[in-house]
Amino acid sequence: MQNAHTDVPDQAPRGPGLSPMMREATLALAEAIFTTHAGPPPRERLVWLADELDHFLGHAGTKARLSFQLCLTAVSTLAPPLIGRRPPLAALAPPDRLRALERMEQSPAALALFGAKTILCLLHYEHPDAARENGFDDGCLGTGPAPRIVAPPAPDAATAAGGAP
Repeated sequence: MQNAHTDVPDQAPRGPGLSPMMREATLALAEAIFTTHAGPPPRERLVWLADELDHFLGHAGTKARLSFQLCLTAVSTLAPPLIGRRPPLAALAPPDRLRALERMEQSPAALALFGAKTILCLLHYEHPDAARENGFDDGCLGTGPAPRIVAPPAPDAATAAGGAP
């Protein structure tokens, strides 16, 4: 799937996204998170996810990028010792990565894992294949014109003054 991004005149300027090291750690984490009983997601989808994250972080700003980087670094370095292995997480075999992440979810450092998983999940489930695999039915969206947005009625004088409606 091709990444299609819309350029708008007032978009945030592009800053740094994923460094090569962050990209490797992201791919390893994503593979573990999105592996199912059927196996890991296709490599192309993981690469798509890393590309989307790179684009997102490149436009999200320094705080967002550093927050993700901090969470990812914590996961990459703290999870392996929880199963008696040396960091980084990317150096572990996929089954060991999964065990390390499961342990980390039960540790005081779980918030770092939650932070990294949140953005990865938001982006991962935007992929059309992920939506289909989860049984998403876009039929409810309809094919007709967009729904009309109706503004709520203006409050009357008594309600605006704090009285009963």
